[in-house]
Amino acid sequence: MIPGADRDSTPWWEAVARHELLQQRCHDCGRWRWPPRAICGECGSFAWSWLPASGEGTVLAWIRTRHGFLPGLEAPYVTVQVALAEQDDITMIGSWESAAEPTIGQRVRAVFVSRSGGVGETTVGWSSA
Repeated sequence: MIPGADRDSTPWWEAVARHELLQQRCHDCGRWRWPPRAICGECGSFAWSWLPASGEGTVLAWIRTRHGFLPGLEAPYVTVQVALAEQDDITMIGSWESAAEPTIGQRVRAVFVSRSGGVGETTVGWSSA
């Protein structure tokens, strides 16, 4: 099952399963957007495309979870919030996939973390650039 997939996000989850990072970009004003949605929050346009993202960003915040809350997600683990290189007001949350602790302002790259290989079973994590 695709976590949280809906009409707007299903193409994103399908791309992640192929190990591609895509973002929506407005045809009229050129703004990138996340999360996926039908209308541009900047100019109100319904014209947009899915385009490849660089997969690069900067760590804004991170947290180490020491107690397990979800089956299959064993603690301890680190989660990071990353500002994407394409547009710094777009942030994504993901798992930290490096051995060393992250630091605020650190440059990172997206990595694809496959749990079982199917659509919705692969997520985007982050690693040292």
